[in-house]
Amino acid sequence: MSTSRVVLFVPQHQGGGTGEFFRLLTVATALHAADASVRIEFLMPKACRLRPLLPFPHIESNLPDEQRQQFHARELARLKPTIVVFDKTCRGSMLRLCRRLKIRSVCISDEPGTCGKTFRADWLWSLDEHWHQRYLLGRPAFSSWQRVLARISSTRRVLFDVCQLEDAVAALAPSAPYLLFIPGGGTYRIDGRTTAELFIEAADSVARASGMSVLAIGQPVSGEEPGDRQVTVLPPQPQGQLIALMRGATIVVTGGGHLINQAISVRVPTISMPLGGSDQSLRVDDFASRGWTVAAQPQVDDIADKTLQLLGDTAALQTMRERLQAVEIIQGVPLMVESLLRRL
Repeated sequence: MSTSRVVLFVPQHQGGGTGEFFRLLTVATALHAADASVRIEFLMPKACRLRPLLPFPHIESNLPDEQRQQFHARELARLKPTIVVFDKTCRGSMLRLCRRLKIRSVCISDEPGTCGKTFRADWLWSLDEHWHQRYLLGRPAFSSWQRVLARISSTRRVLFDVCQLEDAVAALAPSAPYLLFIPGGGTYRIDGRTTAELFIEAADSVARASGMSVLAIGQPVSGEEPGDRQVTVLPPQPQGQLIALMRGATIVVTGGGHLINQAISVRVPTISMPLGGSDQSLRVDDFASRGWTVAAQPQVDDIADKTLQLLGDTAALQTMRERLQAVEIIQGVPLMVESLLRRL
């Protein structure tokens, strides 16, 4: 295989959230739009349920998850791409292999632990680029010591807050005002129920109480007839469509993952709650303390109550919108694509 124009994307996906996959899919899609001559490949975890959504060539691991580093090393040596982009799945041994094979390396992080690895002594002059999605909007991305290390390191650092494509036309959105419930793509469960089931029930309760159009993204509850619900349940949407639906909503109800950053980026008021993952509670609490969201507990009654309260408080809605307008958001996609094209 020619090594002149090949970018290999390596997402980490092992239960929990699906943000790593969609983040790399977004970057790959934008890169292809910018230069269709670049060959794009993905390395995919064994039996990943997201694989059917991938429009690019991919190699699926034939090894169990605990041996994924062996799979990555084998395919890097075989494919010899120009650039490899790891999303939270890189190790020092992979960087040393990339150096030996003359492959440019990029690592994406979005949590303090993963970010901290890029400042280790054996990474400072081995990693070519570090793309960091800020853990908390409005706060410094790096500590004082990390900023010192960044100045002496050969690693190029790129900071961003959201990684999303341009809006698509929201053909599925009602013409009248509507609310949007999005639990996210994770496989988290609350009290034995999926987050999608939880959100659909809460959305239906809000629709019945308010009489307003309510949309929920997710799979319908098994065995339930659509006529039994007041909420409209939509299947998972392409990112551009999802962002457009967010932009048109009066309120977005979501979890504490990066979907809340996307909602803030289009300046829409939110109800948010931690649905799983180590990062979500801190993010919800921090954003709620700044008046950027209303925090709720991941329980049907509390979600419905908080949503109806905010919906009925015109002054609170307007105040939140004004605060969101002042939040500085760095869009990562143009920065990432520019970096890749320059390296190519």
